[in-house]
Amino acid sequence: MNKRFRGWAAVAGFVVGTGAAHATFFGGVDAGALWESNFTGATNGILASSVLMGVYSGYVGAYKGFDKNRGAWVASVNLQANRLRRYSVLDNDIFGGSAGVFHDLGKDASVLATVGGETVRFSNTVRNLAIYMARLHFKEGSQTLWVGETGEYDDARGQAGFNTYRGYSATLAGNWKPIASDVITVSAAHAYDHYDVATASIRTSNAASLGWLQELGHGIYIRAQASREYVHVAGGGSFYTTIYATGLGATF
Repeated sequence: MNKRFRGWAAVAGFVVGTGAAHATFFGGVDAGALWESNFTGATNGILASSVLMGVYSGYVGAYKGFDKNRGAWVASVNLQANRLRRYSVLDNDIFGGSAGVFHDLGKDASVLATVGGETVRFSNTVRNLAIYMARLHFKEGSQTLWVGETGEYDDARGQAGFNTYRGYSATLAGNWKPIASDVITVSAAHAYDHYDVATASIRTSNAASLGWLQELGHGIYIRAQASREYVHVAGGGSFYTTIYATGLGATF
């Protein structure tokens, strides 16, 4: 399974959940589109095929504070529907949840550690899988300029070896809020996955992204992101792909 099928729901729920540690309940919905230039992973751009995908997601969560509200226990559930204009056989629905702990580290720094899981359902049930994950996120900086570091371990279990993997990812993101309603993000990410197949089992990727989020008021926002990714498959070649994503959402 392509990891980016998990899309915006996990990202939006994670970011907003972190920032909502002073609210009893939080949640949101998001509807967007993702376009990828080399969805089929063609090497050297030969016979590369693009894809346009609709991503529709929502999440809801709650927290309970402790340590004089310097920390909080956090739990959330999320759902997501991915619909491809081509390759509709890969349309899928994701249902998941996570629980963890948030804590203020002082001097404008904080940490959020979570564990969770998701079930991914395809029209072809052979592709179905369950994903178990552990995530650690640090944040340092001010309300105007801050840095986030995220590490995640995934264990995906399915009926087919091509859809079953174990691996990790790491992301470093710089965020700038030039005015009260805008956030600009520059990030770099690395991922390593080992699939349960006899050949070409190791897949690594490196990506750079530029993102923008505009708050429209009353919790409503629009977002856009452009990414360039290099993927290497041991014994199976390497390729580049470009990804554009945009969407409209609301948080509460």
